[in-house]
Amino acid sequence: MGMGLPEDHSLRAALAAHALATAAALPPREVRDAVYVTLLRFVGCTGDSHLAAHVMGDEIAVRGAMYGQLSFGEPREVLAFLWRLAGDGRGLPGQTVAFARTLARLPGLMETVRAHCEVNDLVADRLGLDAELRLALAQSYEFWNGKGAPEGLKGEAIAAAARVNGVAEEIEGAHRLAGVEGAVAIARRRAGRVLDPKLCAVFAAHAEAICARLAAPSPAGALTALPLADEPAVDERTLDVICEILADFTDLKCRYTRGHSAAVAALAVGAAALVRLPAAARATLRRAALLHDVGRAGVSAAIWEKAGPLTDAETTRVREHSRLTEQTLAGSPLFAEAAELAALAHERIDGHGYHRRLPAVGISLAARLLAAADVFQALRSERPHRPALPAARATAVLREEAEAGRLDGQAVEAVLAAAGERPAVRAQAPAGLTEREVEVLRLLARGLTNKQIASALDIAVKTAGNHVQSTLGKVGVRTRAAAAVFAMRHGLAS
Repeated sequence: MGMGLPEDHSLRAALAAHALATAAALPPREVRDAVYVTLLRFVGCTGDSHLAAHVMGDEIAVRGAMYGQLSFGEPREVLAFLWRLAGDGRGLPGQTVAFARTLARLPGLMETVRAHCEVNDLVADRLGLDAELRLALAQSYEFWNGKGAPEGLKGEAIAAAARVNGVAEEIEGAHRLAGVEGAVAIARRRAGRVLDPKLCAVFAAHAEAICARLAAPSPAGALTALPLADEPAVDERTLDVICEILADFTDLKCRYTRGHSAAVAALAVGAAALVRLPAAARATLRRAALLHDVGRAGVSAAIWEKAGPLTDAETTRVREHSRLTEQTLAGSPLFAEAAELAALAHERIDGHGYHRRLPAVGISLAARLLAAADVFQALRSERPHRPALPAARATAVLREEAEAGRLDGQAVEAVLAAAGERPAVRAQAPAGLTEREVEVLRLLARGLTNKQIASALDIAVKTAGNHVQSTLGKVGVRTRAAAAVFAMRHGLAS
């Protein structure tokens, strides 16, 4: 969703990666790594969304338009694409000005790649993946010719799994657009430049068989059936961790929602305990709360971070995120129970919620608790169009929603009671952070510049810069997106 790619792109590309790595006679371990790198390559895509939107506008639409058309390792293709993009009905003078502005912002794209890669690595670490696989994942944006990122690695200095992924990504898009001939053509064109020439030759020799994998009617089912070396099982605790990771993935999309999903989960579960929902129901509610906004990834950061009123079309896209959440989660049996509840987070008991517009009778108590927790947490957080509301005002607004018949009164009171029980101060900050560094981390998590941090804390810009470097050093990351992941993981973002 976040990359504007077809729904099953990564699944089909992973099948191609498996077939290509097997045809290249790679060891079973590297075959497995090639599959996982392809599946996980985009997990950092929300970490750079606001930066990408600054450069591209609607970053999802632009990324989608690139699909199967160009590679960032081919500068001429990129410039030609940006020239066409700048046209868009402007006429030659307007196109030239827009093109120049886009070129001036291009250095910002390097920061998006760094952020994307660093978030990828943090996710892989949290999943407990080994160092070799993490290294390959970190190199998935490197190119054979040395013009990739983040390290500019060249040739066989790039891990084999990452090189397989590069070919698999290219041939999936080309095959979807132009069949086997198109896939072979793109591999030949990019061989020795963006892609490993030996792997491209292997693909050309086995193109029909590898592309047959791309035509699988159920790519998810075909992936499940693959024999992968040392594949870990998913137990209940691992599933909880995956939900927590997806919550962070979701909340990275917008600088104003960092930590939102985890905070909603804490509120909803606390409220559920007060109304004596059974333990099993509370566990499902927690997962649903963590997952309830996953569809945010499918809506441009330019919309989520817009300070002015939304247009009707933008409002429709915002509401579409709830349907995207349901659609995404429904694809995995692991999430089946939580998915049904997560899809109801924005329903209202007067029948005017979204996306199903259910009447009250179709909305369970757990869903009502989730909706109330979501609204209260949003009210207590800063948004592009308003500051965070004080607790008293947020409480009043939530009760007004209940009185108007939009939120359930019992759920509202339970959420407010749970909110009153939450500790206001964290006992001990992680990584040896000082109180001031925690403040800096929270501002970094929102993507603020050093100058903006200085203004917020009423300190000199140079002092703010020193605090930023100290904070990033203690946390062990280099980008603001990765700092946001650390902050969310330790409950410091919201």
